[in-house]
Amino acid sequence: MSIQIAILKILASHVSGRATLDSLKHDLAILSSSGDDWHARIKRLALRVPELDIFGNGYLLRDADGWEITSAGRAFLAALEAVTQDNLPPEPSAETPNRAEGTLIVVGHRFRNRTRPQLDPEQSASARRRPFREPR
Repeated sequence: MSIQIAILKILASHVSGRATLDSLKHDLAILSSSGDDWHARIKRLALRVPELDIFGNGYLLRDADGWEITSAGRAFLAALEAVTQDNLPPEPSAETPNRAEGTLIVVGHRFRNRTRPQLDPEQSASARRRPFREPR
């Protein structure tokens, strides 16, 4: 079930691995509205384990303070997300131009090492001076 995978991923993203039920609902609401990529990824992961029971398998613990992912749950999620054919980055197509790694392309830059026209030093110094005002 994809909601169980989403819960595991959310709890694994917390440093302590714990979250209250309200916090978990809030995170689920945010992720469910985040777009089609998230839904597609969770569904692909859920298809790998059609008979998943996160509580029965000991992947989560729940108590009065909230839910917590166990070390078995973290290991299960890591194994589930291991690099496989459907979560590899897409290979570049023949139409995509290949660039050498590390090539830097600078577009629209500003550097201070440009040469500037030399102004008359007397004229530029007088233009920078401000009139003196006496304090009131």
